[in-house]
Amino acid sequence: TNQYGMHFKLPPSWDASSAGEKFRLWKMYLYLNQVQQALCFDTAFGYWRRLRSEPQALTMGILYWQLNDVWPGASWSGIDSASRWKPMQYVVKRQYNDFVVQAYETNEHLEVFVVSDMPLPTTALIRVSIVRLTGAECATAGANNTEGSPVVWTAAKKVQVPATNAAIVFNSSVSELFGLVPDCSYDTCYVTVDAEADAVGPVALQTPKLRSRADRFMMEYKHLKISKPLIQLSNIEQVTDTVVKFTVSVAGDASLLTYWDSDLLGHFSDNFVNLAPCSSVDVEFKSDQGPVTTTEVISSLTIQDLFDAQSDLYTPSAAFQA
Repeated sequence: TNQYGMHFKLPPSWDASSAGEKFRLWKMYLYLNQVQQALCFDTAFGYWRRLRSEPQALTMGILYWQLNDVWPGASWSGIDSASRWKPMQYVVKRQYNDFVVQAYETNEHLEVFVVSDMPLPTTALIRVSIVRLTGAECATAGANNTEGSPVVWTAAKKVQVPATNAAIVFNSSVSELFGLVPDCSYDTCYVTVDAEADAVGPVALQTPKLRSRADRFMMEYKHLKISKPLIQLSNIEQVTDTVVKFTVSVAGDASLLTYWDSDLLGHFSDNFVNLAPCSSVDVEFKSDQGPVTTTEVISSLTIQDLFDAQSDLYTPSAAFQA
């Protein structure tokens, strides 16, 4: 728990007198345990991926402990014994996409890297934005420098992406960057980087574009001024007898480190994400237990995020509306 306390708000004590309080604290501990593991692997894998172009390293692969489990129990695995994915596994999947954007703070500078596994050089559009954490007005979403918009500053540029390489494409003083938005501070806003690259080589046969996103918070999560998000589900659709698709969206307050889980056997196409105010993500649940219906999938979902894990009243999915 010492590691947890470095990044997250913890209860004064993990002891409890009632069964309900013990369960609440256990759920909080379990969530923070999974988040901490995922963030550790994200940091390590991101660093090693960037080293693929460093002459002294040339890191081309990572052997890690561990992929999966053969029996139920607490462990380091990214996939449990029932083949369900933990937050860590979604992080590993993203870090090993063919095209990845990364954002890190080093010596008070924001550095943005792109990592490409494509065998040919290509170009990418990189967009750096400063986003408010709370109080956005979704009617103005997408507007630049408009009062109430979740995005309070944004800039984009085209960059060259070398083949099978990692390269830095943006470097800026954090203080100068936030100085462009006087009403933003490190605890009320954060930086998000969106990248879209033209697919080349074999991957171009599957999709014309590759997209990646990275978020960078300038303070520890426990210091961020966040509010309880309104999380909603929509566009629920039966794609096949084993695949159900839906959209997860939030209103004017961000939902950070958001993880949806199901007691059904299977995994999601995307998970463990930060949802900026007024944003959404399309998700598919792929069943490993045979046919499932939309009702079965949606009714089995629980959604947890950072606010619930750090608030006095831990109520997973209390703000969730289908």
